[in-house]
Amino acid sequence: MSERVIEFWRGISDKYNNAIDDILGVNIRPYILDKLELESNLGKSVEFGSGTGYFTKTLAEKSECLVATDISNEMLEIAKKELDGIENITFECLDCQSCPFDKDTFDTSFIGLVLLFTDDALKVLEESHRILKPDGSLILAEPDMSNLSSYGKLKFLYRTITSYWRLPPAHFLTQKDLKKMLDKSGFKIVNQEVLIDHSNPYSVSANYIKSSPK
Repeated sequence: MSERVIEFWRGISDKYNNAIDDILGVNIRPYILDKLELESNLGKSVEFGSGTGYFTKTLAEKSECLVATDISNEMLEIAKKELDGIENITFECLDCQSCPFDKDTFDTSFIGLVLLFTDDALKVLEESHRILKPDGSLILAEPDMSNLSSYGKLKFLYRTITSYWRLPPAHFLTQKDLKKMLDKSGFKIVNQEVLIDHSNPYSVSANYIKSSPK
């Protein structure tokens, strides 16, 4: 991952939890969490971009064991404090574009609100394919701005700048983008949903996609 990306997350780790819901829309992360609550038997799991651990506790509850990873040590330190005492979680600081895990290691890979911040999203999916067992599952939850009007996109930029005082190095991916990259990286889609907060026209949507290796 580029030093610019690492430095950005290092610099905003202490304000991330207070800002992210305001930026994306207050209900989007809870909607994703609700979907994760319905998952079961995730086996040996890995989470890329765990951040401060918002999804990590639920993933751990559904997994035999979980490796929670992030590019930022500062983010992981917050997650460790929040999730102290949960014995089946281990934390690792690593780049999800080039991870150290062996081939066919995990039953489940979860990537939530991460691909848009990577230098090479396709490489992340290829790495997930490499480390997943042949009968494993990839769960993606990615924000999508395509539902927003032009004014809604301007409001999104305003919320981002006022929350972080700078723009993150991001490239939003549509459902069509994700489908193409999943196919190219060796995955077939099992299920896909678009999570939309209809109560807030200025909230982004989220693509929740489950895939398995072809």
